[in-house]
Amino acid sequence: MMKAIAAATVMTMGGASMTIAAEQDPVSHRFLIERTFPEGALDGVDANVKAKVNANNKTLGVAWEKSYTNANKTKTYCIYNAPNEGAVREAAKLNGLPVDNITEIPLGFKPEPIGAVQDLAKGNRRYLVTRRGDVSFHDVNDGKFGVRLITSYLTQDQRNSYSVYEAPSYAAIEEAAKASGESFDSIAEIPQTLYPR
Repeated sequence: MMKAIAAATVMTMGGASMTIAAEQDPVSHRFLIERTFPEGALDGVDANVKAKVNANNKTLGVAWEKSYTNANKTKTYCIYNAPNEGAVREAAKLNGLPVDNITEIPLGFKPEPIGAVQDLAKGNRRYLVTRRGDVSFHDVNDGKFGVRLITSYLTQDQRNSYSVYEAPSYAAIEEAAKASGESFDSIAEIPQTLYPR
């Protein structure tokens, strides 16, 4: 069942110094769910599987926005809206999906509308950069390395961020972060996106 149902996945910011503000009118809480799958488990996820996942989610007031996956689809980073973490965990059980970690990410910078598709420049790739600790944001050097912030989410205390970037390479992301004096905990390439429809 996990192979058939696993359809459920995020993100540094810019400006010399930025104030991060909560988005207008959040309808529920937003969460980043990290999942690990056996290789091949996400093969065969089609419209019927997604419809079943969405129907199960709806019974709990949970809405799947999108999921980013690594190249071999063994790791996903899913963005969900839900009334609380318990509802996210229950939806995962209903759908037979694993849960490695759940983080509430209510604050957004350059938030995307639900269902927004990210178009990348030819030859560029997409990366998820995770930062933990007191987060400050500077993108002064990003352009020099061909790096562009797509969207970013933060925890309520603004101590952790998950940012999606477009860049020509992993090295470009790393160099831009170093040049800006911004540390990072991890950088993961996330070339594929799964959408709930």
